[in-house]
Amino acid sequence: METSESKQTMSRREFLKGVLPKNHRIVCIDQERCTACTLCVIDCPTQALVVHPTRERDSFQLLFRQEACTACSVCEKACPEHCLRLLDRESEKDETRKGTDVVFEESISRCVRCGIPLFPRSMVKKLEGKISMNHGTTWPLNLCPSCRTKTTFTPHPSLPPAAGRQRKEQG
Repeated sequence: METSESKQTMSRREFLKGVLPKNHRIVCIDQERCTACTLCVIDCPTQALVVHPTRERDSFQLLFRQEACTACSVCEKACPEHCLRLLDRESEKDETRKGTDVVFEESISRCVRCGIPLFPRSMVKKLEGKISMNHGTTWPLNLCPSCRTKTTFTPHPSLPPAAGRQRKEQG
């Protein structure tokens, strides 16, 4: 804390960030708001947050490795849903906690035509909710881009097979 003419005040949180050892912070995720976009994992400079596939084919876990965390808060700032928070944890006899904690678990949706992995299911649910709220047409979120394109350019069953050839001949 500086003691200059213009005294600066420091919040309790800021003070504790400076005083507590860096590895005395834990990640807390609001399970209802998280869409599993993994931007926190991508932006984490120390790889304290990692994605780990589970034994089940279509799910993954978000793991927090406390010993790698420097409490830089990059993960908090990266979260577009504002559902990730770094919290101070109680000191456990001044021992650094080692190991990993599962902070979030999610399943993956797959393309209904070809089966490739698409998005986390919570992200799909959130997008469908936004689309239906705006009374928009339902975007085929259960198709990959390739299958979506194939579906778009497949002739409609009500058209006769020759209709496509007639258009080409007229052009």
